[in-house]
Amino acid sequence: SMDDSLDPFNTTCDLPNDQISIPLPLKLLLVSAYLFVGVTSLIGNFLVLLVVILRRQTRTVTNLFISSVSAADLVITFVSLWATPVAFYERRWIFGEVMCYVVSAIQGASLIWAPFTLAAIAVDRYMLVSSPYKPQMSAKTSLFVIIGIWSGAFLVLTPMLQHVEYFKVGECNSFCIEFWEPTSELRLVYGICVLMIRSGLPLIVISFCHWRIATILASHGRKLMERRNTSEATSASDIKRKQRLQKLLLSMVLIFAVSSFPIDLFNVLQDIQLVYHMSIISDEAKNVLFFLCHWIAMAGCLLNPLVYAWHNDNFRAHIKNLCLSKRSSSFKTIVTNASRIDRTHSRMDLPLNTTTLLDAPDNDDVKL
Repeated sequence: SMDDSLDPFNTTCDLPNDQISIPLPLKLLLVSAYLFVGVTSLIGNFLVLLVVILRRQTRTVTNLFISSVSAADLVITFVSLWATPVAFYERRWIFGEVMCYVVSAIQGASLIWAPFTLAAIAVDRYMLVSSPYKPQMSAKTSLFVIIGIWSGAFLVLTPMLQHVEYFKVGECNSFCIEFWEPTSELRLVYGICVLMIRSGLPLIVISFCHWRIATILASHGRKLMERRNTSEATSASDIKRKQRLQKLLLSMVLIFAVSSFPIDLFNVLQDIQLVYHMSIISDEAKNVLFFLCHWIAMAGCLLNPLVYAWHNDNFRAHIKNLCLSKRSSSFKTIVTNASRIDRTHSRMDLPLNTTTLLDAPDNDDVKL
């Protein structure tokens, strides 16, 4: 029985059938949905990082910040995407003691990395638009900002990590939980404080910066329209480019806000239920709601690189260029090997002009 399996003196491994009840069609749908998000997120965010790492001309301050968001999304995909829903479904922790603390830390920190990085982007763009003739943030400075954001996230999570406990019941059942007794009210207070820090504060900063950016660009646009001088074409083009970039960044902010709000609300309601021993919704509804909210949060990880790719012509060009470079490199290797084999074992000429092919410039040299 279930009681026997939870007996600490029970040394047998008759695991209890304590998994949450989910209809088979819904279970298959969840597995497919999580698999789709995981694979797409890995590919998309990996490509973003690859472009920034391999293409020196893409290492702008904004792109470095965006690559930080992609790195955070990759960490979430590797750690939280599968571990959290599996633990929720199994109602116990099956990944060992080390992973208990690693997942708790990474999952919490990743929820802070993205919004504060987006806030840093907004501040940088605002400074660039409002004070274009002043020294702007350098790539080196942006890296220090990124390191500060990632490190600061763990500092914010210190109280939570101090209350994470891993323990075993019997030989077969392990658990990884936040244990706040006897001061369980602090759990709710801390949760709300973290929510305000990681969501409220960044959204206030982002909203202010983008409002000011939109106001400044609109003002510059009106002045150019009044002048209607052909010599101002460059300035007009620059304003349009900045407006396109602002739309891209606002899209990323909107993705963050929409994807994180459901799971934030779920966590707050769950804390209220635990602290005050209230039953807000049925267990069946809570189970379905958790997976839906968590999946929406994970979907935000794949939407950022997709939005970035479709809003940025240069990014798509760099991806295409990388793919062509790899394909060209592989083709060169094949032709070179074939040429060596032909010179050794055959008098027949290759049908390809290998000299022309091998001497052709790499796609890396093509200016985009």
